[in-house]
Amino acid sequence: MPYTKSLNLIQPYIGEDGKKYVNIPKNSSPTTFASVTPDQIIVSDKEDVESIYFTMEKYGVCIVRNFLSSDTCDTILEELNPHFFREESWKGSPFPEQTTVVTRSVLYSPTSLNNIVANELFVKVASYFLSESNYFWIGKNLRTGNSTIQLNSGITYKVGPHAGDQLYHREDMVHHNIHTEKETFIHGDESMVGISVALTDTTQHNGATRALIGSHLWGPYDGYNESNSNCERYLEMEKGDCMFLLGSTYHAASANRTTEDRITSFYFMTKSYLKQEENLHLGTPLEFFKGLDQKTLTLLGLHTSEPFCGHIDYKSPMEIINPRNKEEYSTKENYSESIIVQSSE
Repeated sequence: MPYTKSLNLIQPYIGEDGKKYVNIPKNSSPTTFASVTPDQIIVSDKEDVESIYFTMEKYGVCIVRNFLSSDTCDTILEELNPHFFREESWKGSPFPEQTTVVTRSVLYSPTSLNNIVANELFVKVASYFLSESNYFWIGKNLRTGNSTIQLNSGITYKVGPHAGDQLYHREDMVHHNIHTEKETFIHGDESMVGISVALTDTTQHNGATRALIGSHLWGPYDGYNESNSNCERYLEMEKGDCMFLLGSTYHAASANRTTEDRITSFYFMTKSYLKQEENLHLGTPLEFFKGLDQKTLTLLGLHTSEPFCGHIDYKSPMEIINPRNKEEYSTKENYSESIIVQSSE
């Protein structure tokens, strides 16, 4: 068995129905903020960076008013509208069937690249939580190494009428982060920081992102259930507002019960050392990779690490290189298996 951070914490078993189950110790008091009000997670002045830091450290999320102008949002929508898509093979996963997306949004929207990804506020917030400086021994001397941030993903979501709730998840699961339970935020635990920009108004009724306030402090046994549902909040935003989110905060898109689309862009930054040391892909002709087998392509990084890390339009890169790899490599589901959770005292 490969090294694991969490598989040793649980003992799955097969039930009489043939399905896999696991008993998870019930945590009666994970850190939650059941009484938090919307105003406590909102910063009205986007120049007040310290308040944004404080709010994210305490609650795991922070809404900032008037991040972009309405006109800028309209320009972004004009650039992205021709590129929304969904694959029929998704069949409701990872998104409801009424949701369409624009993956790699920065390639289609220069306004998004310049006004969201390269925005000074986003860069400051992401750098505050993710950048690192460390000492390293080289011979008899110490050298300083600095690692900054890089874009991890940028996807725009159009949640259409009748779309259902998305399931709660942590964005940093792509990095296999398994967090320990803690009472207060600890720097160094995060591998991702995200920003969601409302390109239309987002409300509880039309599919606004909802989050479990304080869930960035939860440990490996803590997930969404009835006992902590009182810390669920709908992150309602007006067009042009943004929401900053730690990668460890449980969140999900909500059901759209209106007749209009809800559109938001999600961009996540990550640590700049979370990549291969040597770049083998830039400038290499595609034909070179087409002649390689799947094992070799995997070793060169042209595959996806479950659940989604390294995908291209939610497909494995090796499928793009050679469509014949789809049947042999890709799985029908986005995860290896599903295990039914039962709480134990």
